[in-house]
Amino acid sequence: MSHPHFDHIGGIRTYLHIGSTIVQHRKNIDFLNKDVLVYEPRTVEPDIVALMPPTELAEGYYFETVRENYVLTDGNRTMQIHYVNPLQHAEGMLMAYLPREKLLLEADLVDTFEPLPARISGDQRSFFNAVQKLKLDVARLVPSHGRPIPWAAFDAAARVPQK
Repeated sequence: MSHPHFDHIGGIRTYLHIGSTIVQHRKNIDFLNKDVLVYEPRTVEPDIVALMPPTELAEGYYFETVRENYVLTDGNRTMQIHYVNPLQHAEGMLMAYLPREKLLLEADLVDTFEPLPARISGDQRSFFNAVQKLKLDVARLVPSHGRPIPWAAFDAAARVPQK
């Protein structure tokens, strides 16, 4: 889950219910516990939690919380997870970086269905600054909304002088 918006949490109830560990920014845990993992019936489209409710509150739910940075590895590949701050769009936003592939995954900060703006927004500036500060060697930007683009295209837009 990149951030606490309902279009970015699809399936999270099911994954938690079957025992998956959810890696999430610490600021989003209350949202998950109070707004997502509620046990009221979902009657229009029942999910596994509605069909097979847990016998105890939060039975089998596992969270790994991120403050600033987090690394996942299987010994061969590595995924770095980083907090993006500050943002107006959503607090607790995470981005993921795959160093070997040089891919940077982000949600809602850069929508490549639209042309890149002549001047980037404040949230895009925070995102760009975070990438620079972390010294990530990015080749492609992979947004949740849109198609992957060369990082150089976003980098060029970010380097246009702000007025």
